[in-house]
Amino acid sequence: HGELMSVFDSIVSRTPVDGGWSGDRKYKALTADGTAYFLRISPMHKYENLRLQFSHMEKAQALGVRLCGPVELGVCDEGVYTLLQWVEGRDAEGVLPTLDEKSQYAYGHEAGRMLKAMHTLPAPIEVEPWAVRYGRKLDAKIAASRACPVQYEKGGLYLDLLERERHLVQDRPQMWLHGDYHCGNQMFNEKMELVVIDFDREDAGDPWYEFNRIIWDGRAAPAYARGMVDGYFEVEPIPEEFWHLMRLYLSQNMVSSVVWARDLSERDLQIAIENGNRVLEWYDDLRELVPSWYRNK
Repeated sequence: HGELMSVFDSIVSRTPVDGGWSGDRKYKALTADGTAYFLRISPMHKYENLRLQFSHMEKAQALGVRLCGPVELGVCDEGVYTLLQWVEGRDAEGVLPTLDEKSQYAYGHEAGRMLKAMHTLPAPIEVEPWAVRYGRKLDAKIAASRACPVQYEKGGLYLDLLERERHLVQDRPQMWLHGDYHCGNQMFNEKMELVVIDFDREDAGDPWYEFNRIIWDGRAAPAYARGMVDGYFEVEPIPEEFWHLMRLYLSQNMVSSVVWARDLSERDLQIAIENGNRVLEWYDDLRELVPSWYRNK
């Protein structure tokens, strides 16, 4: 049978879309019949990574994760193109604070369940043990933090905890990770359903490492963060080992975000410092094992 025309070939117009850190070009693309898609053009060297990402998104969707559905991946004159369904909606990080606590919690619960579903997808067989990979990452982050001219007032608390508890990552399982899972990478569609976006930082690793971004959820809506933990585990009580590892991973993220933000802008640096101070408040200067937004439920 004849070659079917690709969706990409039937695009009649493109409007640039801003946002993100990747440097890829992004567009809202329309086909002749008026259907909208999210089109992304990336350099050729990203082909293999994008092919894997596309396949992971297809598998996650089949498991019931609501995302911008993958439509087509291919090569064109400009590089590698990826086409996803277009979701008309609003950024969850902006919407969540306007909802009541019960709704925040329910959406968080759903986000936790979707994350758990993604974590049934295995990591590549050849991936190094997590303790080895994470140990390298942690050494680099600690060194960068010590060398950074900008420091938290109580930054030493984070560094002490990282050294004291880094042994906890031994023998952790590894699965496929979204890599940047938080309400800033989720949207509400027109039906007010939660949609997961931005799989650019996908990786393999300890599934609980995914909670190192929960600062953004706890900041926007503490009830949402609480729901996410409960939805992920769906058991009481939450395993103590999880609380140890989440605190470790969150501490590492706070240490590295100041180094990262310093190269961006004064505003980003201020947010990173605020976040670092906020996490210390959640954990009473890291003396508590469970953050206050969960303890006080």
